[in-house]
Amino acid sequence: MRLMMLAIGVAMVAVAAAIVFTFKIVWDDYVYNQQLVSVEVSAPAGWQVVPYETRHGEAIVVETLAPRDQPASTTQRYLRQFADLSADPHKGAAWTFAQGEELVALTMSFGPQARKAGGSVFDQLRAANATPAPVVDVSVATIAGQTLKVKPRLSDIPGEEFPQPVLYRRFAYQIGDPEVDKVLNLSVLTNSSDAAVAQAIASVDLTRANALLPTPDPDLDQSAGIVSAMDGGLLTVAPEPTVAYRALMLLQGGRDFGEPWTEAILKVQNGQITNWDEFAAAYPDSLDDAPYELLNLVTGGSEEVSARYFAGAMLGSGRQWNDHEHYILTKVSQLESAQSDFWEYMSGDYDVAPEVLALIMRLPEERTEPEADAPEVRSRPAVSNGFGQSSQCRMEGGVRRCTVGSSN
Repeated sequence: MRLMMLAIGVAMVAVAAAIVFTFKIVWDDYVYNQQLVSVEVSAPAGWQVVPYETRHGEAIVVETLAPRDQPASTTQRYLRQFADLSADPHKGAAWTFAQGEELVALTMSFGPQARKAGGSVFDQLRAANATPAPVVDVSVATIAGQTLKVKPRLSDIPGEEFPQPVLYRRFAYQIGDPEVDKVLNLSVLTNSSDAAVAQAIASVDLTRANALLPTPDPDLDQSAGIVSAMDGGLLTVAPEPTVAYRALMLLQGGRDFGEPWTEAILKVQNGQITNWDEFAAAYPDSLDDAPYELLNLVTGGSEEVSARYFAGAMLGSGRQWNDHEHYILTKVSQLESAQSDFWEYMSGDYDVAPEVLALIMRLPEERTEPEADAPEVRSRPAVSNGFGQSSQCRMEGGVRRCTVGSSN
C-alpha cells in the first residue's frame, strides 16, 4: 500500500514538473516573440548580417568605446546605446550589415509616448513663447511609407563651445505616432551610402515589428518599398567628408598655417565659415595670401580654383616658360578668364607644354560677365597675390574678381 502511494506521489510530481516545464517553454516562447530580437532580418544581396558587436560601431565612428565614468560625447553616447541594446534583449535588438569595409549598424528599440502638454494657462504661455527647435534632420527616403532621416554629421564634446565634425553618419527611422502610443525607433550608424542604409532597413520584417507595438501604425506598408526623396534615386556611394571635417583633418595634420589662416580653418571646422562669401567677408584684406588648402575648403575644391592657383604657382616656380606659356599661365590666373579665351591655343599648333594646356580644361567654358547692376562692389588697392604677381582685386556680388599681370 505504501509503495503504491509512493508511486502515485512520484507520478503526481512528475506530471506537475512536466506541466511546469511545458508552461515555461510556452511562456519563454511567448516572451521571446514579444521581443524585438524575434523580428526576422535578412541580408540584402551582396551583404552579410550578423549580431552587432562593439567593434563594429568602433570601426564605423573610428573611435574606441570609452569607460562609462567618463563624460560622453555624442559619438560615445551612440556607442553606449548600441552596446546596451545588443547586450540586453529586453531593451531591444542590434544587427550589423557588412560588405567589405562598408558597415551599417542598426538597432531597434521601443520609444515612449510623447508627454502631453499641460492645459494650464502657464503651460500654454510657455508653449506659445518657446523658440522652435531648428530643423536639422534631412529626409532621405520613405521606406514602407515611413520617413528615413539623416542627422547632422556632428558630435557634441563636453566642455567645448562648438560640436566636432565627424566622418560617420547617423540615420533615424520611426514607426508609430508618439502622440498616440509608444513608438518603434530604428537607429543607424554607418560609413556606407544612403542606398545601403535604406536596403538594410527594408530587409527587416517591419510588418512583424509594427505588430509588436501596443498600437500598430496603420500607415506602415512594407509593400510600398523604398522611395527616394531626391531626383535620380538614392546615392549608392558614401558622401564625401564635410567641409568642416576636412578642416579638422587639416588642423590635425600638424602643419602650421600661421595667422590668420589657422584661425580661419578653425572657423571652417566650427561652421562659422561655410563658403567663399563668408570667408571673403571675414578676411577681405588678406585673400591673396590664403593657402591653397583653405581656398579649396571654402570653394568646394573646384577644378577652376586649383587651375588658377597652380597657374600662379607655376609662374613663380622659376621655370623658364616661352611667350605662349607665360601668356596662358598669366591669363589663367585671372578670375575672369575662361576656356573660350584660349580656343586658338587649343586648336592651333603652338609650342605649349601639356601641363599648361591641362590647366585650361579646368576653367569654365565661357567667360562670366559681371551684372551691370551688381549691388556690391568692394575695391582694394593692388597687393601681392602670393604668386610673385601684382593684382587689382575687388568683390562683385560676393565674387572675387582680379586682374593679374598683363591686362591682355
